[in-house]
Amino acid sequence: MLRVSSPGLLTTVQDLGRPATRHLGVPTGGALDAFSLRVANSLVRNPDGAPALEVTWNGPTLRFERAGVVALAGALPEAWLNDVPVAPYRPLRVEPGDELKIGRVNAGARSYLAVRGGFTGNVVFGSASTELRAGFGGHEGRALRRGDALTWREEPLETPPRLHLHASLRRVVGRATRVRFLPEAPLADLLVESSWRVSATSDRTGLRLDGPSFSSPPAAGPSEPVVPGLLQCPPDGVPIALLADSGTHGGYARFGVVARVDLPRLGQLRPGDAVRFEPVSLDAAVAALREEERVLRGLRRAVEWAYAATSRT
Repeated sequence: MLRVSSPGLLTTVQDLGRPATRHLGVPTGGALDAFSLRVANSLVRNPDGAPALEVTWNGPTLRFERAGVVALAGALPEAWLNDVPVAPYRPLRVEPGDELKIGRVNAGARSYLAVRGGFTGNVVFGSASTELRAGFGGHEGRALRRGDALTWREEPLETPPRLHLHASLRRVVGRATRVRFLPEAPLADLLVESSWRVSATSDRTGLRLDGPSFSSPPAAGPSEPVVPGLLQCPPDGVPIALLADSGTHGGYARFGVVARVDLPRLGQLRPGDAVRFEPVSLDAAVAALREEERVLRGLRRAVEWAYAATSRT
């Protein structure tokens, strides 16, 4: 078990969400950067979708009351274990009484803390992800607060290996993030021709994009199913990129949909960040996703080998 000494700005339990419930009107939810969640889970030998803590901007301070193995991945967070700096992207052994402090995230918006066994939470529709608006899943359907106690599933504890991940796994966003999308005519050209900045009104439901608004935006049509990554043009002409906690139906005009491989980039953008959209073909989007899956499979094989080698020494 661990106790929350300080909750950080917005720390929630998240997994890979509820992709099979959209027909019921239930948002997908889950980690906004699923790639980093999967990396963190791989480092502690969890299944890809094991529940972890999603840390937004400024992280929590956690005091452990039992031993475990943890790992941080995502937007390069500052972190200290018992006041000693620790690096992300490597597994760490924690003991009863240890204090882990996660500070600012320095190259994006979100980081993920995984623990061997996966955090327990309220499972709703097959997922422990926190749905903040509806108030279910995760830890009592809300962000963590001071004094909260979290548990995780019992798994055999091993000595974590010394791992140094290749820089290509450290997915961070830059000053002008490029996001690939599958365009829908005729609005797509308007999106591509401009540079955008993330609005301060953005949240887990969607990113509002500041930039040139369209003087004559198309009228809304019949309500239709929507998905995370959909790029919409509402009546005010200011584009919105839907994120994991967005609704399931809408009638706004569409620019296109972000390639699945780049959804984590959307999840790492913070207010003021610049973003440009690059049209790609369906074949190119699928190829990029397959390459990412290949990289993640390679990571898991390398981690398993490293743990096995450590156990033999």
